[in-house]
Amino acid sequence: MRVHSSAHARNFTVLPNAALRDPSLSFTARGILCHLLSLPDGAREDVRTLADRYPRIGRRGVAKAMDELIDRGYYVRRTTHDPATGQVRTETHVYDTPQRPGSPLPTNPGTGAAETGNPGASPEGEEDQGKETSLPARELSADPDPAPVQPSERTASDLARAAALLARVTGREPKLALSAAETLALAPLAVPWLDRGVSDLVARSLLTSGLPPVVFSARAVLADRLRRKLPAPRTHHDAAAPAPPLAECAECRDPLPPTQTAGICTPCTGATPRPAPTPPLPASVQARVSALRATLRDRSHASW
Repeated sequence: MRVHSSAHARNFTVLPNAALRDPSLSFTARGILCHLLSLPDGAREDVRTLADRYPRIGRRGVAKAMDELIDRGYYVRRTTHDPATGQVRTETHVYDTPQRPGSPLPTNPGTGAAETGNPGASPEGEEDQGKETSLPARELSADPDPAPVQPSERTASDLARAAALLARVTGREPKLALSAAETLALAPLAVPWLDRGVSDLVARSLLTSGLPPVVFSARAVLADRLRRKLPAPRTHHDAAAPAPPLAECAECRDPLPPTQTAGICTPCTGATPRPAPTPPLPASVQARVSALRATLRDRSHASW
């Protein structure tokens, strides 16, 4: 067999033969390792994205190959704790040489000006001539980790009601399934929704409608929608407040209908004739007043 290798000016990756020929790894595991090492630092890949990218291998085959890389120390998960924010994050590291238990953790770069060397030389002192040894950065397909929810000064009952609202809203949408811890973490963002009297039906419509076909992080999607789609405060109507006065016709000064705020009334437009006023009946009015007076006199005599 004669092997032909091309000289590349850019977009290439240098890998050790020990990793490419590791007999303890399957060909699938070695291929995935090569793919991971060719990505730029900070890229996101996991079993799901790899299975979607290579459907012929399948999720089970990718998971088995990843287990091989983990067992051999090429793929390492490390948990870090940020003392400033109190957050615990799990970071994944891919190596071209196996890492044994007890290997030192990667250190975070310190602050201050960065030290730069000779721009035309590699660490060994050989000219590099601007060759790029990795693929260009690509846009991440997965959603970034959601920002931590700022705790609000609320009572335990408010948070419990907010968590119950989230549970009812997301319980009917499998794409937004949350764990108990995630529900409690998002509860402070749902409290303002309760303060504004948002019903379950409205909350479900605003938080679950228009979801993408695949939701990578239900917590991130809900945190964004709880902030961005918070309904405006309701305007409270005081039932004891007096009704606003009716507008008057500009011609006859008669009250206009409640739905009309300006202009002239219908009779003044000539569309319908103005009803004639009914004159009072003096005889009827006088007889009615006399009857009422007689009734009052009878009651007064009976009380004596």
